[in-house]
Amino acid sequence: MLSSFKVWGLLIPLVLFGLVALPLVPQAETSSVALKAAEIENTGTLLSENGAELEAPSEDPRETITGGGGPSSMTLTVPKLGIKNLAIPAGSTQAELDREGIMHLENTGLPWQDGSNTFIVGHALGFMYTKVPYVFYKLDTMRPGDEILIRDSAGERYVYQVYDLLTVRPADYWVTYPVDGKTVVSLQTCTPIPTFENRLIVRAERVG
Repeated sequence: MLSSFKVWGLLIPLVLFGLVALPLVPQAETSSVALKAAEIENTGTLLSENGAELEAPSEDPRETITGGGGPSSMTLTVPKLGIKNLAIPAGSTQAELDREGIMHLENTGLPWQDGSNTFIVGHALGFMYTKVPYVFYKLDTMRPGDEILIRDSAGERYVYQVYDLLTVRPADYWVTYPVDGKTVVSLQTCTPIPTFENRLIVRAERVG
């Protein structure tokens, strides 16, 4: 009888320990999955033009836009917008965009990378100190089939054709991500003037 009590005395703590320990395993796995999801979640917001000082021009600013600001690994040509060999500096902050007027969003794709989304942001108006104001003032006139050209620092040319225009909210940061099965360039500006509450995205696929 005593040995039976000893057996039960050993079994009960083991059973209780097993019941306590079992839930810990799935909880640990769930926590790990949640952590990974948090690591890849992007809470970014698309850059804006709120507070722009310049007003819409009385006439369409169709003179050729060339030159550009700081160091650049690429130049942009958009015949429809009068943009020719415009140097595109890289950056990631609102202050940089306000200063330059246009920039390649850092940590997005590059034209020479297959499957990339080269994301270029430009002001529709800009500020008094903006180096290239009005650069995407007429971005909404772009249509499927229009051409966009990018040259890298070695002079290699990448040709794109517009295939889509979409209006999104500032929180729709997913538009900066790669597009399945395509190598694209995306041009972004704020819309409509003067509230700038949404973002206009023009997407073009690399064809040459």
